[in-house]
Amino acid sequence: MGTEWLTGRSTLGSGEFLAWRERAVAQVAQPNWPVFDREAWRGTAVPSVLATPFRLAQGDGVDLSKIEPVPELPCHITLVNGRVRDHGELPPGVILGDWQDLSPAEREHLGRGLPADGFTALNQAAVPGITVVRVMGNPISPLHLIHQSQAGEAPVLACPRWVVILAPGASLTLVEEYVSTGTCWTNGVVEIHLGQGSQLQHYIVQRESLQSVHLLRLGVEQAQDSHYTLRTVSAGARWSRCEPVICQAGTGTFTQLRGLSLVGGRQHSDMHSVITHDHPQGTSRQVHKCVVAHQGQAVFHGLVRVAPVAQLTDAGQLNQNLLLSKQAKVDTRPQLAIQADNVKCTHGATVSDLDPATLFYLQSRGIDPSAARSLVVAGFAEELLREIPFPTLRQCCHLWMQKLTQSQPTEATP
Repeated sequence: MGTEWLTGRSTLGSGEFLAWRERAVAQVAQPNWPVFDREAWRGTAVPSVLATPFRLAQGDGVDLSKIEPVPELPCHITLVNGRVRDHGELPPGVILGDWQDLSPAEREHLGRGLPADGFTALNQAAVPGITVVRVMGNPISPLHLIHQSQAGEAPVLACPRWVVILAPGASLTLVEEYVSTGTCWTNGVVEIHLGQGSQLQHYIVQRESLQSVHLLRLGVEQAQDSHYTLRTVSAGARWSRCEPVICQAGTGTFTQLRGLSLVGGRQHSDMHSVITHDHPQGTSRQVHKCVVAHQGQAVFHGLVRVAPVAQLTDAGQLNQNLLLSKQAKVDTRPQLAIQADNVKCTHGATVSDLDPATLFYLQSRGIDPSAARSLVVAGFAEELLREIPFPTLRQCCHLWMQKLTQSQPTEATP
């Protein structure tokens, strides 16, 4: 690749920030970039985006009025091509900052636990600035983070980076929404640190344009007795991959991942998660569902690691897949790596198509074939969608799912 993608990088920021960013440039400039763990990417081809002449996105000239807010989420922060462009009144106890607001120890911690490969290095080398959200209390209002990647005539690369820090005992509901126009590559990194006894309800909705590529790396570190719940819906982008990497770094921690992938046309959607139990008495639960139509492809690779000291771990993992056409594909690999002997760990996966008997039963009651298909798919996904407490977002998810079941093979969501 070389460093041509980095042309036009912002030179704003402290000397320490620019030096931190510069440390990643050498890795990006390697002739064999991107270097990555090929086993971790088995089943997922590195997209042809690497051959696309992207230019680093700029945040100027974007009409913010075209970004529609969610009525139930009045407290928002808007990033355009990786830069904070707008924010409303923040909930009490939520502080918005940047690199300067990170302590030396917090700066040193950046990137720990994330894959040390070319994609992480590209984010570090190209990020225009780090956005820090610090939570000191228990705000009632959710915080809505809107990531807008916007291309003009030429394809663009956007590298947003967030750090979210919850103080001990703090709590927050965080909603991230990724949208784009034109041909964009969003190469995002989010790092979350949960203090002792803190709680985070985290929602991620990915609905980028069907010309876009979306790669999101999510690093979460949980202190003792903290609770973290992540709910994801992936419906957009022609190629997308979400990588939650979660470390239970204290006793009595609770982790829950609930995800839904809606895949159609020639879309590719990948969920690659790692949950590491490093202390005793930790609990984790994961359910990920994929609805795949047309010539779409879904990948699920979930790994649960249990360290020797993590006795009394309770972990469950399940991947369920529904294929709506003969050309639809799914690659599922739930995995356990257990080094402790006093644990309760389960994992499993299912792959099925639409049950002809169920469809026949519905049609025999006067329901037309298209509506019958939609009912079956809705029943499959409703377990997850009903957990989204924001009516506007939940309605959008239902519309994407309905379009997926009724569209022609050349179409897809959103």
